[in-house]
Amino acid sequence: MGERGTVGMTKPIRDRILKAHGLTVVQPAKHKHRRLMGQPATISNRNKTTAMLFIELRFGKPIEELLLSGSLSIVAKKLGISRSTASKWIKRLRLRYSETNLPNCEGCVEYHPVCDAGLCNILITKELWHLIDLKKQELLGQSTPTMPEGVSSEG
Repeated sequence: MGERGTVGMTKPIRDRILKAHGLTVVQPAKHKHRRLMGQPATISNRNKTTAMLFIELRFGKPIEELLLSGSLSIVAKKLGISRSTASKWIKRLRLRYSETNLPNCEGCVEYHPVCDAGLCNILITKELWHLIDLKKQELLGQSTPTMPEGVSSEG
């Protein structure tokens, strides 16, 4: 049993946990027990496990943003999960590198000498050839490819 003043404190916590798991409390009749009913899963939560939802609550950010915030090793260590779990979650949520979501080089454990040339080893090993030029421009601080002086692009 708890103290008299702590009983009221548990209801908001219980409700928040139930909501995070997609459940609501329903009391159908006056003298019947309360029942838990599932809420319809939202599109964004449909593929998320309870562990993913817990990590979202813990860090206060969407799991998609957390999983794509660096290399797989760094993300897994930061979230307190294994690399294989992080990889499975990325596949489950269909998260991939794209033109708007390039790998972060800061703290990358997949360093290779090609990185010094402005190429990203992660994109090379994943064979994402269409993103390599974009990453090279980002690394070299160029917004668009530049032409040498005296050379024009017109015929």
